[in-house]
Amino acid sequence: MDSLEAFLDAFETFLDRLVEVRWTPLALAVCLHLANLALRTYAWRNIVAAAYPRARVLWRHAFGAYSAGVAVNAVLPARAGDPVKLMLMHGRVEGATYPTLGATLVAETVVDAVIGTAMLLWAWRAGLLPFPDVPRPAFEVSWVSDHPWVLGVLAAVVLTGVLILAAKVRAFWTRVRQGLVILTMPRRYLLDVAVFQLVGWGCRLGGAWAFLAAFNITPSLTAAVLVQVASSAATSLPATPGGLGPKQALLVVLLAGEAAREDVLAFSVGMELTTLAVNVLVGLAAMSLMLGGLNIRRAIAEARGGGPPAGPA
Repeated sequence: MDSLEAFLDAFETFLDRLVEVRWTPLALAVCLHLANLALRTYAWRNIVAAAYPRARVLWRHAFGAYSAGVAVNAVLPARAGDPVKLMLMHGRVEGATYPTLGATLVAETVVDAVIGTAMLLWAWRAGLLPFPDVPRPAFEVSWVSDHPWVLGVLAAVVLTGVLILAAKVRAFWTRVRQGLVILTMPRRYLLDVAVFQLVGWGCRLGGAWAFLAAFNITPSLTAAVLVQVASSAATSLPATPGGLGPKQALLVVLLAGEAAREDVLAFSVGMELTTLAVNVLVGLAAMSLMLGGLNIRRAIAEARGGGPPAGPA
């Protein structure tokens, strides 16, 4: 409820400032957002191709599956879109298994984890991210910072589960390693994955810069980085769709020295609604093309049966 109230408060401010939006920077931000999505999906396609070297892995399939998952993550919490990515990709890669495809998504997050963590540490060391003092709607972040032992317990539980699973189901563990195989190929990983993701991060920072300009906040590299810090922190424990609520609260704290509170709230909601609309439209279009419609129940039934989903290949 705190997160919902924070978002609704920001939404009201956004409506008051809607007529002040600058449309050219907004269009640029959307283009950079789509460019980042294209680069990320191409990197994921390369990870899947490394896991299945004898299979034909097409970028359009990776783009469609990933975009559909991003759309679901935008409207549902707890990363509910990740299973959608796997389901749509499963029937498009010969011999694919869900454990291997799931592991490719883990490999796809390595660059994000490194850059996101570096940004969070920079903001914290600079005194820009005082976790215990952030407003209550950012409870997903502040509560964990007040109880760091929780992360240790969760890590221990996950590690124990992995060890038990590895001991009892060797075939499963083999398939997981198959999805991570590109991490054992440093040169291929750098050229086929990391380079595209680094350029994608450049697009993300450029997009944040353009969004700031679109909503009349003086853009700067520092402000663009802080926008990404807020996004990473708010979605690290995705209790709300896309981190809505906590993200607005964090942006108010992080951008306090860059603009007035009302301007930051209008910017945060405007950026969120724009990316949400783009993600949902692209994701629904991709899902419709891959499934031959939007019959989700039929697609799930066919995925469970091991057959490819209906629709064009």
